[in-house]
Amino acid sequence: MSSLVPLSDWLNQAPNAAVAHDETGLVSRSDISKRVAYWCLRLPAESGQRWAVYHQDTVEFLALSLALWQLGCTVCIPGDNLPATNERLQRRVSGFAGQYPASLLSYNDSPSKASSAQIWRPLPAGFPALEIFTSGSTGEPKPILKTFAQIESELGALERLWPEEKQAVIVTTVTHQHLYGLTFRLFWPLCRGQIFERNSCQFVEDIVSRAQQHAQFVLVSTPSHLSRLNPGLDWVSLRSRCECVLSSAAPLQRADSLQVSALLQAPVREIYGSSETGAVAWRIQHPQVEARWQPLPGVRCTLTADSTLQVDAPQVQHGRQVLSDRVELAPDGSFVLLGRTDRIAKIEGKRISLLEVEQVAEQQGMIKTAKALVLNGRRTEVALVAELTPEGERCLQASSKKALVRQLRQAFSQHFEPVALPRRWRFVKQMPYNPQGKITVDSLKAMFQQDEVKWPHLVNQTVTVHTAELELKIPSQLIYFDGHFAGNPILPGITQVHWAAHYGRELLGVKGVFCGLEAAKFQQVIFPEAEITLLLEYSKEKQKLTFKYVSGKGGHSSGRICFN
Repeated sequence: MSSLVPLSDWLNQAPNAAVAHDETGLVSRSDISKRVAYWCLRLPAESGQRWAVYHQDTVEFLALSLALWQLGCTVCIPGDNLPATNERLQRRVSGFAGQYPASLLSYNDSPSKASSAQIWRPLPAGFPALEIFTSGSTGEPKPILKTFAQIESELGALERLWPEEKQAVIVTTVTHQHLYGLTFRLFWPLCRGQIFERNSCQFVEDIVSRAQQHAQFVLVSTPSHLSRLNPGLDWVSLRSRCECVLSSAAPLQRADSLQVSALLQAPVREIYGSSETGAVAWRIQHPQVEARWQPLPGVRCTLTADSTLQVDAPQVQHGRQVLSDRVELAPDGSFVLLGRTDRIAKIEGKRISLLEVEQVAEQQGMIKTAKALVLNGRRTEVALVAELTPEGERCLQASSKKALVRQLRQAFSQHFEPVALPRRWRFVKQMPYNPQGKITVDSLKAMFQQDEVKWPHLVNQTVTVHTAELELKIPSQLIYFDGHFAGNPILPGITQVHWAAHYGRELLGVKGVFCGLEAAKFQQVIFPEAEITLLLEYSKEKQKLTFKYVSGKGGHSSGRICFN
């Protein structure tokens, strides 16, 4: 027997206890009920309608959703509230609730004071509670319907697998506007009586300060945050407090999983699933062996004829769903992921349709044909190859590639979150069709392949016992310009320090291990093709290397590198 309060009747069955935590204190079930009653009076919703809900405050989002359910409406949950998303939703929903432009909101002027004798109705298991959106093979975001029965079945499976840790507060970096956050930072804690943080952490440093406020906590996050935890932060103070870490949205690298586990002395539970299926499987990495994905209770995994994963579970619509992941399946149902078969990419944990990227590109007057792809280098990023229209060619010749990219990125920003914007661009006279009239991914990738340029061109050098003067030209092909910054590349400061240390070791006999940087100043940025002089002076007694980057424009950067 599950101890979970059913989401479909939470307003009636949940005890009047703390539900959420923010900087002002605790939010109780009674507090939320009052907000629900207020919205029930104010929202001009009618039974059978669909309403879009977007709000960054998890408590307000919850109150709006509960109110719309009481009014007999399906809650549509977009991943963002960008103009293009809102325009698309206008064709689908009856109203908008939450953080939307005033032009989209239409609230009744009902009195704000709700009746204290509010009666909540339990909702049937088959009620269409949610409509979430994912990227489909057509490029248009695909709506996926979730009934209370499906949602509660998934929550029940999670509770059977991990029934403990109910006293630990949920600290999170993820949004409830996506299914993973909706399930793990909101619905599951809500139904099991576990307190959650009202607002998510924006930065890694926020995790430490938030978690230190609680005797016990569970961290709900994604690989994009967990892979960037700064080991220098005060994780030691959290080790006795952290019950576990949850990660989803994309597979977490094994090394990153083990590092997070070591920093917090807690298991890192990865969740595998999709918008269509919800949570399907889990794994915990071990130092000795690569972990396999294990199905959740009640989930059965099988292979299709082309070795993609088929999921049978009560939480899945019609009980069965074929996914686009190829897997190696073991007799016990555990599996290893081998890659995707569709054109949906995951960038920084975000699911992105490459076909939609192409469609948006071809809607611009300057692009005739576009092909999007994913490049895996120092970072995973979207790239775009575009055949320009005559208008696009004129714009390119009249200004520059940089100006054209800036203009296109501005247009793209109305449709996509920043992480989905193309970072690498190639403008071609004609697409690379093969003899069969096809454009292969390999032919597109070849346009971005180049020998990795990591060092400046050394034009001249003068070296004494303790000093060196190097005349450098900064090649535009440097790998350090990629993504730093798109449309306006500059040489990163960390690269300048790295070069100074390298030439200090090579030319001046610098020994020891880098241990710090003193008096660092970065006065002027360094652009591609710049001609720069690097001045070095090494004090062997102090084990300090002084560097200066200068040019005809004056000083660019300077500092002292310390070794021990």
